[in-house]
Amino acid sequence: MHLSDLLDVQDTAERNQQLRRILASYTDLIDVTGCEVELLVIAINQTVPRKDVEDLLDKKLAKELYKNNEHFQRCIDEVQWFHTHNLKYPDSRVKGQRIIAQSPMKVEGVLSSANLPVCLSWSHNSSQVNPAKFFATKFIWEGVATSLLDVFIETEPQWKTALRGMGLSINRLIDMRATLIESHSLNLIPEEVSDYSKQIRVPYEGDYCALTPVVSNSVQSQLQKMVFGRRVIATKIEHSHPASVGSLVASLGGNIRVLNYPPNVRSRASTGFCLGEGMRGHKLLDNSAIKDDRFLNALSQIVGENPAITLRQRRQLRVSALRFVRKQFALWIAPTMDFRDSLEISTESESFTEPVEEQLVYLPPENLPEVLNALNTRFHQALQYHWRGTRYAYHPELIMPIKHQLNWLLSYIANQEVNEFSSQTNSVYLHLKQLVVHDGSMLSNPYISGIPSITALGGLMHNYQRKLSGLLECRCEIKRGAWYIGQFNQQVSKKLPEPDKVRYQKKLSDVQRPGILDGKYADLTMDLVLELKLPDSHPIPEISLLQAAFPSRFAGGTLLPPSLFELSEWLQAYTNSSELFSALARLPRSGCWIYPDDKGVNSFDELVQRLKIDGDLKPVGLGYIPLEEPQSRVGSIAHKHCFVEPCIGVVQCKNPIEMRLAGAKQFYTSAFWRFDISNQAMLMKKAF
Repeated sequence: MHLSDLLDVQDTAERNQQLRRILASYTDLIDVTGCEVELLVIAINQTVPRKDVEDLLDKKLAKELYKNNEHFQRCIDEVQWFHTHNLKYPDSRVKGQRIIAQSPMKVEGVLSSANLPVCLSWSHNSSQVNPAKFFATKFIWEGVATSLLDVFIETEPQWKTALRGMGLSINRLIDMRATLIESHSLNLIPEEVSDYSKQIRVPYEGDYCALTPVVSNSVQSQLQKMVFGRRVIATKIEHSHPASVGSLVASLGGNIRVLNYPPNVRSRASTGFCLGEGMRGHKLLDNSAIKDDRFLNALSQIVGENPAITLRQRRQLRVSALRFVRKQFALWIAPTMDFRDSLEISTESESFTEPVEEQLVYLPPENLPEVLNALNTRFHQALQYHWRGTRYAYHPELIMPIKHQLNWLLSYIANQEVNEFSSQTNSVYLHLKQLVVHDGSMLSNPYISGIPSITALGGLMHNYQRKLSGLLECRCEIKRGAWYIGQFNQQVSKKLPEPDKVRYQKKLSDVQRPGILDGKYADLTMDLVLELKLPDSHPIPEISLLQAAFPSRFAGGTLLPPSLFELSEWLQAYTNSSELFSALARLPRSGCWIYPDDKGVNSFDELVQRLKIDGDLKPVGLGYIPLEEPQSRVGSIAHKHCFVEPCIGVVQCKNPIEMRLAGAKQFYTSAFWRFDISNQAMLMKKAF
């Protein structure tokens, strides 16, 4: 869009609204080539309250403001509070600090400000939010993204002419340029840590280093553009005093958007069947799996409805749809696999109303492909009784693809083998069951709401290792861990902080609460599998000792074992990997495993594309990228301190039935996480 397109709008109020929006940092940049004077008029008129400006194109008012030395000096003064990373987000109580840092190094597979151009924003005194808008105004000029700050520093001839037309003399422009260059110096990082800045301790060179995560303005602005372009799913984080946080938050009225991708945990799904309760009359095919909207959308893609533009995209979408159909078929017949498992511990037989269900339960595994035709018919019959699915029942473009997917699934189950996966010498697997987390933070980092940060898993593993080493009086190591989320319940109410500040220091007074910092919280139930390496010849510790060392915090919430009335043996140790996998394969299919993603993402466009194609892919916080070398700093909780930038990664939500069908070897080589620290990044990565 070009600025001239908006200048033609006749209604003044409508034009003002559109001009303010198009120059905000959460929208795509507008081309102003040839409209330099008009932009200078609009930009300076935005520096006064809205009630005092009837028309942003009022050139007379603009010239008065340019000649008003006091007002224009306020605009210049606020440049010294421009930043690349906002220390006042989300807690505006941080004062007198700012960061202007060069882009960190790109890290393969994760996203950060290194994947975007440098983008400056402002945060300081909320009363100066309007004067700060002038030099922060961004746009495209002659095909290049720039800002008014760059215009005053570089002084191109066209802009110099336009500025002189506004009443600015050459000498004044020279003086302003020198001041702006001095305020715009790069690599500016605070020499101390504010009491209101968060700090996270991580292992570093045999000791600990304190990290302070700071949000990148370029990443945050890019996410807002993606949200308003309806390219991603998002939710709001509210700030009660937006102008105190920064110009980006203020321009959005305090409602900053974050990616919202919770884990694939179903609240209503059968979790297994027990022979003792009687199975007669029960349906052993979960029709909800093939009547899901995403499944029907996949069928729509296979039959060629709403095709993509290019042949490559059409092929990618078709392959993705077929894979999703196969996964849903596994969920569809999952109850029969649960029932087959129950037959291993009981000889009691049941009769079924449907022959296909009886065959799936009682046929030997090698004979399961014989059920193909009956199961295929049953699938199309199920679609006939669904208001949206009936159009796909016996669809000529679906007959063969559906049959091929069912045949693959039955053949795979028939040929499955249980392979022993050899663990390292003197290693033991710990399975911690049905752990409960209250008030866990859903904010993986300041950009994402959904699955708690994977670094929370790394912190838990390290904390457990420290406590266990202390109790055992020897050095042991938690080498890696796998994470299963069984239940996930998001909270809708805000957290009211406890009173912690006396109104008056020298007389009796009430205690005030700090301001509410909005967040996203959830209660969840989870299982963990941890690989514990013990010293050579050291016996496996007693279960009570392993339980006693387990941490009590996870993702900012309270971590508790299950109630003793529900499960007393909530921690079990395994030396046999096949035995452990057999137990893990029976976890409720309503939950999901959080797997590392092999590919990762290397651009924001790739992130958008993969999130649309793969419903099991979720963005999460995978760790931090340093903005500097760790150093000693006043206020640090460790000997070394480092300002870091949170990065965006992706994980795969694997249903237990997928994990089971993939086999033990795939699970032990693909599901585990470890914390990796290098000079470039501090990330949770795939363990192998």
